[in-house]
Amino acid sequence: MNRLSARKEITVVKQLLTSRRVIATVVVAGVAAAAAGTASSGGTVSSAPPKAATAKQWATIVANAKKEGSVTLYTSQNPVLLAQTAKDFEAKYGIKLTINRQIDGTLTTQVNAEITSGNVKDDVLVIASKPLVLGAQKPQNNWAAAAVGPDLYSKGYDRTKFGGPGKANVVGLAILGVSQNTSLYSKPIKDLPDVLDPSLKGRIGVVSPSAPSLVDWYLWVQQTYGKAFLTKLAELNPKIYVSSLPMQQAVISGEISVGTFTPTSALDDKANGAPINYLIPKGPKDWNAPWWGMVLRKAPHPNAAQLLIDYLVTKEGQQSSQRHLGAVIKNVPDTFYVEPRQQNLLALTPTKVTEFQTYWNGLFKK
Repeated sequence: MNRLSARKEITVVKQLLTSRRVIATVVVAGVAAAAAGTASSGGTVSSAPPKAATAKQWATIVANAKKEGSVTLYTSQNPVLLAQTAKDFEAKYGIKLTINRQIDGTLTTQVNAEITSGNVKDDVLVIASKPLVLGAQKPQNNWAAAAVGPDLYSKGYDRTKFGGPGKANVVGLAILGVSQNTSLYSKPIKDLPDVLDPSLKGRIGVVSPSAPSLVDWYLWVQQTYGKAFLTKLAELNPKIYVSSLPMQQAVISGEISVGTFTPTSALDDKANGAPINYLIPKGPKDWNAPWWGMVLRKAPHPNAAQLLIDYLVTKEGQQSSQRHLGAVIKNVPDTFYVEPRQQNLLALTPTKVTEFQTYWNGLFKK
C-alpha cells in the first residue's frame, strides 16, 4: 500500500460511528493499523513473528490443559460440523468443548462485554471479518495471546498464507453457495444469475450484510455479476436471513425454494435424502471468507485454549470442522485447499460498511 492510499484510509477510518460503537471501535483500530503498514500483535504493534513452544513447553501445556478439563469456543463456523469436532477433541484429550456459535458482530460484542466486566467466559474466538481481527489486537483492546501449538508452525501449515495477522491464525475458510429445493423449483441453477427468475418472487433467501465479511461477499457479487444484479434480486422480494444456516434450513423445510448464501453442509443434506441441489458459484477458489482464530489473553482455560486452536489445524480437526469447506492443510478428505481471500480493508471501514448496509436496506427493506 502506498503512502497516499494509507493516508486516505486512515482519514476515512477515523470517523467513529455513533451506533454499533463496540464493533466500530474494533474495526477502526484494526484498519488504521493495516493502513499504517504494521502488523497488529496484541499489546504492541510489532512485526516480530510468534514462535512455537518447545517440545517440553508444549508437553506442559497439554498436561495443564487436561487438568483444566474444559474449553469454550466462540465462533461463526458451522456448529453442525463443530459438534463432531467437540466429540473428537474430548475423546482424544478428555477435555469438554463448549461452542457458542453466533455471527461475527455478535461474538465481538459478547467478548468485549466479558472483558470489560472482568468475567471472561470465552477461550478461543474465531471470526471471518479481518477488520475485527485486526482491531481486537490493538493496544486499546489487546484481546489476543500468541498461539504456540506445534501444528501451527509445522511444514504442512503454510504460515505465509494462513499465519497472522499478528497473533491470529486462519483455522479454516468459509465457502458458500446456492441451494435449491428441487421439489419446489426444478430448473437447473448453473450460476448465481440463474436465481433471477420471476417465478421465484417471494421464494428466495438472502443474507443480511451484518458483518464486514458479509459485505465483502456482496461486493464480490457486484464485481462479478454487475451492480444491477442486487437491484434485480431485490425486485424478487426475497426473505432476509441473519446467516447461512437458517437460510439452508428454510430451503430444506420449503419455507423458500432457493437460498443464495447457504453452507456447503447442504451437500451432506443432499446425501442424507433432502431434495437439494447445491452450487458453488465460480467454484470454491473464487470467493471465501477465512476464519481467523485467536486465543484470548484473558482466557479462563489458557492451556486448553492453546491445545484447541492447535487441534483445529491438524488433519483430524480439519476433517471434522472443515468438511466440504476450505482447509488450511493439504490432502484432507472432503475439503478444498484454496488460497485465502484478501478482504479489501479500504472497502470495509466502518463508514464504508454502514454506507453499503444503508444502500442494501434501501433495496431489500423498502
